[in-house]
Amino acid sequence: MRPVLHIPSWIQPHSRESASNLEQEKEQILDMLNSVSLNTELLRLGQGDREDINAITNRLAARTKTVDVTVNTPRSAEQERALSSVNHLIDGVVEKLQEDMQAGKDVGSLLETCRRYLNACNPEQPDGPIDQRFQAQLIECTADDQKKIRRKLAQLITQLERAERTFTPQW
Repeated sequence: MRPVLHIPSWIQPHSRESASNLEQEKEQILDMLNSVSLNTELLRLGQGDREDINAITNRLAARTKTVDVTVNTPRSAEQERALSSVNHLIDGVVEKLQEDMQAGKDVGSLLETCRRYLNACNPEQPDGPIDQRFQAQLIECTADDQKKIRRKLAQLITQLERAERTFTPQW
C-alpha cells in the first residue's frame, strides 16, 4: 500500500514539468510561424504566393493560440507587483518594436534594451551592461517567473535580430 502514497508526490512535479514543456512548445511553434512571416525570401515570391503563405501561417498561428496551457505559480502580493512591472517594461519594448517596424525605423536600440534586460537575468555572467531598474524588479519575482522572463527575452532578441536582418539591406 505504501507505493500508492508516493504517487501524488510524483505526479505534481511531473505534471507541472509536462505542462511547462507544452507551454514552451507552443511558444516555439508561434516563434517559428513568426519567422516564416518575417523571412526575406518571401519578398522574392509573387504576390499570390506571399498571400497564400501569410494566410496559412495566420491560420496556423490562430489555431495554435486556441490551445491554452497554463501553469499557475503561487505568488505573494509583492511578487505579483514585480511581475507586472517586469511585464510592463517588456511590453513597452514590444509596442515600440511594432511602431518602429511599421515606420521602417532601426530596431537596434530596442535590441540593446532587450540585451540589457537579459543580462539582468544572468547577473553572475552578464554578456554586457545590465539594466539596474529591470533587475531590481526581476529579483522580486519567483524563480519560475524569472525562468519564463529569461526565455521570453531570449525569444524577443531572436525576433529583433531577425527583424533587423529583414529590414536592413544586406550589401
